[in-house]
Amino acid sequence: MAIPGVHLTRIGKGSFLLEPLRSLNIQDQDVLTREIVALVQQEQGLRLYYDLDGVPVIDRVYYGWLDKLARTCQALNIKMICINMQPTAAFTLSKLITNKPIFETALGVPD
Repeated sequence: MAIPGVHLTRIGKGSFLLEPLRSLNIQDQDVLTREIVALVQQEQGLRLYYDLDGVPVIDRVYYGWLDKLARTCQALNIKMICINMQPTAAFTLSKLITNKPIFETALGVPD
């Protein structure tokens, strides 16, 4: 599914895997959010797994992007789960958040 800066793949009934590419430009997050959620919703998706394996640090801007995408998903009854978070990303994220994030986290996609 062609969305600039991400690779979105259906990985099972109701589940999608979102992999950010190096070319991801989160300055366009409103457009990205609409396109991602529209494709997942069109396919009657229930879960969006966001692969953070290639994201070594989560700063305020990136956290804002994750939060916006997760809140949009939640409004449409789609659960967003961040997977493969690196320890450095988890550490920097822990310095930013004051409340529990809207998204869930997991080690990976369940079997």
